[in-house]
Amino acid sequence: MKIWKYLRPENLFLDVSLPDKDTTLRFVADACVQNGVVTDGNMLCEGMKEREKTMSTGIGSGIALPHTTSHETEDAAVLLIRPAVPVDFESLDNLPADIILALIIPENQTALHLQILAGVSRLCKNPSILKAMREANNSEELWKKIRNLEEKMAFH
Repeated sequence: MKIWKYLRPENLFLDVSLPDKDTTLRFVADACVQNGVVTDGNMLCEGMKEREKTMSTGIGSGIALPHTTSHETEDAAVLLIRPAVPVDFESLDNLPADIILALIIPENQTALHLQILAGVSRLCKNPSILKAMREANNSEELWKKIRNLEEKMAFH
């Protein structure tokens, strides 16, 4: 599972001003509407908020993985957001998120959902990819770097 295939360059947002988790989730929903992933941003935002109520998607080490499903999309979408100032996602390690990877998964595609979560988790364990996410100057450059690094990763 190569995550870069679900991460379009127009879904990479660097140095965005996001004061809190709710604003971040709204930003993700609005970006999904703007980029044609879904048409109902409110439903998407509510889905991510409901998921956060179950358990925070702040996985630690400055990374958050907000996600939800949508009946409006036929293919998964991954958005990468690097906030200008890290956002509190109530992570277990209490570190705010400076890398946010939002996942929108087609409804009733549980296997794909799990594959993408596993793939994103694998990316987040790769120091070269994390460094690229934290230091990139523009979205296009970052997308190419993620694609190249992921293509070189050994998949077992």
